[in-house]
Amino acid sequence: MADNELSGRVIVTYGRSLIALMIARSLGARGIEIIGCDDVGMTVLSFSRYVEETHIYTSPDKDEERFIEDLVRIVRENRPDDDRPYVLIPGFYEAKLIARHRSRFEDLITVACPDYESIDSVDPKDHLARTAIDLNLEIPRTWLPKNEQDLRDAESEMNFPLFIKPPDDVGGRGVSRVDDMDELVEAFRHLQKRYRGKQLLVQQKATGVDYCYCGLFNRGELVASMVYRNLQKFPNEAGPGVLRETVDSSLFDEIAGRLMKPLKWHGVAEIDFMWDGEAETKPLMIEVNPRFWAGLDHSIQSDIDFPWLLFRMFTTGDAGPVPKARVGKKTSLPGLSTLARLESLFSSSIQFDDLEKSWPKIVGSFKQHHMRDALDVFADAVKDSFSIDRGISRFQKMAEEMEGAENVLYSQDDPMVGLGVLFIFASLIRHGKLPPEITR
Repeated sequence: MADNELSGRVIVTYGRSLIALMIARSLGARGIEIIGCDDVGMTVLSFSRYVEETHIYTSPDKDEERFIEDLVRIVRENRPDDDRPYVLIPGFYEAKLIARHRSRFEDLITVACPDYESIDSVDPKDHLARTAIDLNLEIPRTWLPKNEQDLRDAESEMNFPLFIKPPDDVGGRGVSRVDDMDELVEAFRHLQKRYRGKQLLVQQKATGVDYCYCGLFNRGELVASMVYRNLQKFPNEAGPGVLRETVDSSLFDEIAGRLMKPLKWHGVAEIDFMWDGEAETKPLMIEVNPRFWAGLDHSIQSDIDFPWLLFRMFTTGDAGPVPKARVGKKTSLPGLSTLARLESLFSSSIQFDDLEKSWPKIVGSFKQHHMRDALDVFADAVKDSFSIDRGISRFQKMAEEMEGAENVLYSQDDPMVGLGVLFIFASLIRHGKLPPEITR
């Protein structure tokens, strides 16, 4: 069936996110009616020309049952009078909640996400670890301690550094690197209090860089895939990718298939891998996100339009022809990518270890109100620790990475959506961090 022969109405949740905007733009540009939902009023979708109307539901974090009741009501109220396809596409983490209550939507709308049992096999992270071990998949060496004694008993098997992490937080929150057993026990105690009743994971440090595998599966069979790596991130230590490049997916397809086929996965998924790029090693699976991903805009610009393929698959049973991903495609997020380059340039040009040695003297001078002395010490420390050669070298490397990258312009054909994007930056200003849908 040709694209122009399809019509329909789609409800997209978590309308505040750029992920939801990409879904709305992909389908709305093809004549599909889009209705946005969220638990807040001012969202990206509320400003998009591709969206017919928006609705508010109860926050799933505050009351899961009310959230489902509200969403069922919204689905009923907007049900088409004719037999056009009617589809509910989760925009973010609420995919698992909607899947768990799928029976509440039967005979009302098509829910375009995997079955709850499939999702629960890989989410949260401790479930993925158990599933991967059962299926003999490559993951970092993992321990699932119930108490401190379990850690002590496994000490002889551990090679530090290790990472300890909660099972279900996003964007790297709660993850701690530990360099010895004392640090591990201390971090374990802290996370046990913070994530009370949840299974914590301890994992061997994986070497290499992160690769984001994006796939669509039909009852476990691969339909479409692409992989990108983050050339630059902001913040640089653990932030989202702001300069991304598409790479060949064939090596990752085989590993993903060994997971998704036995689970009979039906829908999209994003899998985080770590890989050192060496031919004799295999990528290690780190995490599975049972939903669309933060780099969906990059996937679409790499010629794999996942929202459209998903819509076709759930409404016709066949995603239709799938093009090959454009390997080598680069995209850059304007603004954030500039900040990333400045951060990287600054951190590579100044030896902060050297500067730190002078810090007590600087602080002492300030406390004694010897402002000139403090500034002189600071100036000398910066001069001694600054390396113009390192700065130039890093700048040249970043310029090479940026070559050929295409800026993502969210408001190019949707001018009012820029007002909604302010929500993203408001979060950065008010809370000092990007919202979770940007970081994953």
